[in-house]
Amino acid sequence: MNFSVLAARCSRAIPKKLHVAFPLLIMGLLYWLSSLPGTPLPDDPACYAMFYWVPPSVQNALHVPAYAAHAWAWCWAFGAWLRVPVARAIGACAIASAYGVFDEWHQSFVPGRYASLTDVTLDIADAVLGIWLVAWIRSRARTTKPQINIDEHG
Repeated sequence: MNFSVLAARCSRAIPKKLHVAFPLLIMGLLYWLSSLPGTPLPDDPACYAMFYWVPPSVQNALHVPAYAAHAWAWCWAFGAWLRVPVARAIGACAIASAYGVFDEWHQSFVPGRYASLTDVTLDIADAVLGIWLVAWIRSRARTTKPQINIDEHG
């Protein structure tokens, strides 16, 4: 199964009100990650060590998929309440962007971390990117017909 067929199948999934748990889970994960100190502390759990070897430039690059996925998850979850795609997109982008601002503010209280206007701007741009990707995948889903692969051997 290629990516476009998988994306089309996923975009046809009908959200339920319970699916709001998915973007909330992403928010919890982002909060936990931003709560990690910027430098290792002596009493840190051993599992934190795997996060300290990631260079800051890579950490900043990881904002792109994180906030794009966050906005996508809200857009998808809002499908249970809002039927107008523009309303879902605006709401999702607003929540993901506001959470990016909150997350940077939260980081200003974490030892070894600091708030960055660059990160806030990146988070907002990534939320917009996530919404754009949702629209692009949905447009592809409307034009992609489900394919059935039949093995020649049986």
